[in-house]
Amino acid sequence: MNTNLMNTNLMNTNLMNTRLIRTPFQAQVWRTRKYVDEARARMSLADYWFMLGFWLALFYVADPFSLRLEKIGLTKHLPLMISLSGAIMINIGTKIFVSDLSRLYDRYKRRYWEVLKAALPLALMGGWIVLGSLYARKHEGIGNSFITVGLYMLFALVTARVVMLSAARETMVKSFIYFAILASLFMTLKMAIMHDDHSSPYHELEFLIIPLMVFFALQPGKVWPTLMTLFFVIAGLLFRKNTGFIVLALTLIYLWLAEWRFRFRESVTFRFWTLFWMVIVIIAGLALAGYLAYQRGEIMPSGNPGYRMHTYEQAWERFLESPFYGTSFTGAGTEKFTGFQILVARGNLPTHSDVLDFLAQGGVLAIFLWLWAYVRVGRFSYRHVLSKRRRDQMSIAGHTFACMSLMSIAVYAFNPILLQPAKSLLLWGIFGMLLGIGLHRQRQELDGDAASEADRTDEPAAPRKNRLYRLKHSRT
Repeated sequence: MNTNLMNTNLMNTNLMNTRLIRTPFQAQVWRTRKYVDEARARMSLADYWFMLGFWLALFYVADPFSLRLEKIGLTKHLPLMISLSGAIMINIGTKIFVSDLSRLYDRYKRRYWEVLKAALPLALMGGWIVLGSLYARKHEGIGNSFITVGLYMLFALVTARVVMLSAARETMVKSFIYFAILASLFMTLKMAIMHDDHSSPYHELEFLIIPLMVFFALQPGKVWPTLMTLFFVIAGLLFRKNTGFIVLALTLIYLWLAEWRFRFRESVTFRFWTLFWMVIVIIAGLALAGYLAYQRGEIMPSGNPGYRMHTYEQAWERFLESPFYGTSFTGAGTEKFTGFQILVARGNLPTHSDVLDFLAQGGVLAIFLWLWAYVRVGRFSYRHVLSKRRRDQMSIAGHTFACMSLMSIAVYAFNPILLQPAKSLLLWGIFGMLLGIGLHRQRQELDGDAASEADRTDEPAAPRKNRLYRLKHSRT
């Protein structure tokens, strides 16, 4: 009787002096947390309100009724305002309408600086762009500043915070992917119908549509995943843009590194069909190259090299004027081009490369923060989401978002999309979802470590004085 009582006291003492678990009630938190998430899998009203902004942005870019809502001043930022209001409700609701169990868990695990710590360079760059743009508006009288770029860049941190907090994170992530698939099906079919010229109504959305093949290629099963993967391969060809071909090639390389190389070693059938389609693609590619060379550029897009080089030269000249920090984003986001006859936006267009805009407006410092943000979040996501060959739905969604984020660099390196609200919200929202999934996985791993440590304390132990002394003086 006394021995059992002493063992119980030792276990309680160890729990209270453990660095992660300080009371026996907190020790119960990690045991029941996985069931809490499953019990709250349904999205709350605040979750729906937050995701409504993403769904509305997908409606904007698909534009099935040709309303061009993204171009209207009263409606172009509406998706962002809706999602921000939902994020505020989620954060306030977590504080007010939370159970005692979740409140205790929140106190010792949900550190409010996790997002900022993981995406510090992105926060620094976004804040810098916003401050520079506000200065340009107030003191320079520049209305077309870069404030859209900075605000939507900071929205990635808000999205990561929401995904990390919400118990229905998997439902939220899957709902976005399903809506993106639905919008992409419509856009792909529309591109297939409009085949009379080189223009593509959904150019600059390659980062959203083509990487959806990753979501299907990693799913279990053979028939439907294979058919949908082929569908999005065809979608990459239907863009008939050099950017689309680049994104398609890079997405296939991502799939090879993430999954197909393993299947190539493990499955004889997969190896056979891979080699078969490689032969078909090589033969078709050689035939197509010969045909296009015969047509002398009458079918394929030219890429507007003259206009691009003109904008690139102007951006490079601005960079040389102040190579370290540029104009600190106090310049205009668009400029009037007189050397070309341009009907779009009355000739007021940005540089045809958002990366060159970073270089021209922020100098080397902006490029450093931009690269640091991608490397930092990429390493974090790889360590907690992408490194292991896990094929649960959250891991598959993480791979999809990772591929989309990488492909977005290839898109806005040659196209100006960060000044377009709906596309910018989708781009940085996807980046934030990837970070949020990584933060959630990090918490799960910490919970697993805490569970293992608490399980060790449940084992009966002899009531030795030196052990009790060590437990009382352990590090907190």
